[in-house]
Amino acid sequence: MDMSSGTIAVWHKSEGEMVNEGEALFDIETDKATMEVESPGTGTLHFVSAKEGDVVPIGQAVAWLFAEGEEVAEPAGSNGPKPTAKEGSDLSSVDIDTAEAGVVEISPATMARTRATPLARRVAKKLDVNLQSVCGSGPRGRIVRVDVEQAAKSGAASLSAQTPWVGGKTGAQKTADELGLAYTKVPVDRMRSVIATRLTESKSTVPHFYLNADLQIDKLLEMRAQINLALIDSDAKKVSVNDLLIKACATALKDVPEANAAWDGDNIIKFDDAHISVAVSIDGGLVTPVVRHAQKKDIQTISIEIADLAARARMGKLASKEYQGGSFSISNLGMFGVKSFSAIINPPESMILAVGQGIPQFVPDDEGNPKLATVMSVTLSCDHRVVDGMLGAAWLKKFKELIENPAALMLN
Repeated sequence: MDMSSGTIAVWHKSEGEMVNEGEALFDIETDKATMEVESPGTGTLHFVSAKEGDVVPIGQAVAWLFAEGEEVAEPAGSNGPKPTAKEGSDLSSVDIDTAEAGVVEISPATMARTRATPLARRVAKKLDVNLQSVCGSGPRGRIVRVDVEQAAKSGAASLSAQTPWVGGKTGAQKTADELGLAYTKVPVDRMRSVIATRLTESKSTVPHFYLNADLQIDKLLEMRAQINLALIDSDAKKVSVNDLLIKACATALKDVPEANAAWDGDNIIKFDDAHISVAVSIDGGLVTPVVRHAQKKDIQTISIEIADLAARARMGKLASKEYQGGSFSISNLGMFGVKSFSAIINPPESMILAVGQGIPQFVPDDEGNPKLATVMSVTLSCDHRVVDGMLGAAWLKKFKELIENPAALMLN
């Protein structure tokens, strides 16, 4: 939703070629990935106006589809008449209200799977409506103009409320110039702009509170060593501590299901499954690929899946659905020697777990005598609208139990 333009990476279809609905038309480079854009209908491709490498504004037509039997006439906006349907053509199967049923437009990454007519998109932009919050009444659930107008009247689908403007210049350059300080000015790229917008929105609108705990992870490390020892003669990927943490997060959400939820205005959305977003650092920022239904998967499956997601994230090859729709996030900076930190919630999720480094230190044993243990500090950030103190504490208590007695992770 924060995109203002997209780059055409490659066309999969050529001028004059027949295209079926749902086939890949072209790839578009977004701020986080390169993704396929599917054809909205069946027809012949004409008037392709954007070539590979072109940066195209959101909402601009890049090609037209003409149904069988339809006159191929230069469309409006290309200094010619709009296409008209001949008797027997299937143009009537799409929303005639737009008079542009066959147009192919660039859509923001988060809207790529939203079926809406071009007119509905223009009206949504004018009326400040988020199309992802609108139910379509057109063919196959496609959003038409009247759907957008009704959503605007209800006030339940505001776009600007979800993507507030992030403040402008801070005066740093002006001050540096006045004091004669040396500096390099680096333009803000699309990814950093999106991160700035989302995190400013989160800290400005989500009431955060934080819970801390120290976990003794010696048994977890021992179990990890045993798992990897069993895999030593196979080609299987070794299990990491982070894989075990992901499994523990998912299991704790299964055992404390009230915490597996998100704020949605007049409703709280309670998820049936644990979809764990995992923060992955990439060039210029970070992305959070999602391990779906993680509470149902064994540790090795999670390990293989997150390794694949992370690798493709760093190559910019994730589909948008692979980094959206999480119900809980985990961010681990322990490998960088960070002892503890507090993470910002990733909306619309209601919790994120910040994980620090495991550090050897003396702790009291059951008799009060000092013993050496590996201790990991974690901080749980919670959205107080959904997860209050008692509920957050209950989840963190369960998570701590699973980490310090990890045999239970092998039973799920």
